[in-house]
Amino acid sequence: MDHNKRRGMAGQVKRFCARFAQGAGGALGRVIPQQRLLQWIEQEAGDYRERIYGPLQTLMLFIEQVLGADHSCQDAVAQGVSHRVALDQSPCSLNSGPYCKARARLALSLIERLGREVGERLRAGQPEVWRWRGREVKL
Repeated sequence: MDHNKRRGMAGQVKRFCARFAQGAGGALGRVIPQQRLLQWIEQEAGDYRERIYGPLQTLMLFIEQVLGADHSCQDAVAQGVSHRVALDQSPCSLNSGPYCKARARLALSLIERLGREVGERLRAGQPEVWRWRGREVKL
């Protein structure tokens, strides 16, 4: 990955984590390590064309879609357009087709890796009082 693409991706990751720290997914913003996320995208997504719905943007919108009250693709696209306008970027189409195609291109291994890492970090940070006789309680 060339230097300019890496630097642009680092800025996107920083904004990605800041969005979750401020929004409903506040815990997620504190759990995801920025450098690790960049590394995972490089490893799992490989080479890709720079587009509106690149791997990071698509992943960000997908997580917001899952965590949000309205789970529709249309709402995810609207949030993405709103975020672009807030960053003084030109708005893109509200058509959800390109987002859905980009979501289908996301590497499943990236999503699985993210889920495992977040779960492990949350488990490791659980208070000792949540344990029963020093053991983890699993329901």
